[in-house]
Amino acid sequence: MRLPTICIPLALALAACAQPAAREQAAAPAATPAPAASVALAPGERRIKASDGAELYLKVAGRGPVCMLIHGGPGQGSLSTEKMGADKLEDFLTMVWFDQRGSGKSPDAQDYHLDRVVQDFEDARQALGVDKMCLIAHSFGGILAVEYAKRYPQHVSKLVMANTTLHFLGPENSRMQIDFVNRVLGKQAVKVAADADDAALAKARDEARAALMKSGNGYRFLSETTDSIKVMGEIDGGYARSRGFGNAIFDENAKYPEYMADYTADSAAVTQPVLVIAGSKDYAVGPDEHKRFRFPNQKVVVLDGGHISYYENNAEFVGAIREFMAER
Repeated sequence: MRLPTICIPLALALAACAQPAAREQAAAPAATPAPAASVALAPGERRIKASDGAELYLKVAGRGPVCMLIHGGPGQGSLSTEKMGADKLEDFLTMVWFDQRGSGKSPDAQDYHLDRVVQDFEDARQALGVDKMCLIAHSFGGILAVEYAKRYPQHVSKLVMANTTLHFLGPENSRMQIDFVNRVLGKQAVKVAADADDAALAKARDEARAALMKSGNGYRFLSETTDSIKVMGEIDGGYARSRGFGNAIFDENAKYPEYMADYTADSAAVTQPVLVIAGSKDYAVGPDEHKRFRFPNQKVVVLDGGHISYYENNAEFVGAIREFMAER
């Protein structure tokens, strides 16, 4: 079952840490980012060629250390994230608003395999002439960011994981969403056996989503109100947006099995400082999904909100990243 593009992050699913304990805390007041060696990038929009010839769109704006947005979806594009408050990061960061191939303003392409998409980030880094950059990932983008950081650790300074998953459409996400739908509807709308296999769970999850959407409450996977969904829809619907990446993953999922794997174990290999931002009411990836992460050097901030934290909890979201970037 294909969901509306703005609801794609829901399954994102994208064990307590076996590494040193993470700190859970409220977002801290503004701090001044620590000095960082960075290339002064010229602001503005650019179109670059990936190493396989695909065209990629990005926009540079802001000042300070270079950070690339790894948007979710798959296929969401960066524009709504930028325009819904994340552009306040430009006050202290040089943001690279990057549209993945077949997403946003980057045209559709032939190859959407994980290796290829991760290489696009590296191609963009090289085109910009930046040695190190931080990554700010949202939702499904968490999988992409972790894989880039694992393959190119020498080029990653820090990593922000905002409302992310490391197991797209995983069984733990299915059970979470089924339970959530049953609570919202006030009845056991969907039943699933305790020992159900992944296929049975996926079928039950799709039934649960359909039931919640039919009730008029489908937005509650992402938010407690419809405001943020409407704003996102207006922005994303206001331009000719490429949808090839998302369509490929959902329509041809058998061709791209790597996106359905669990990348939690991979997070243990990411040794750079990591800020994890989670939402206590995020039923797209799940309010407890972040507890599965195993980053050895992570800090956790849990916000009182849903999946679109950069909009609904903007001051806390920006403040947490500002403080994190100021830490040495």
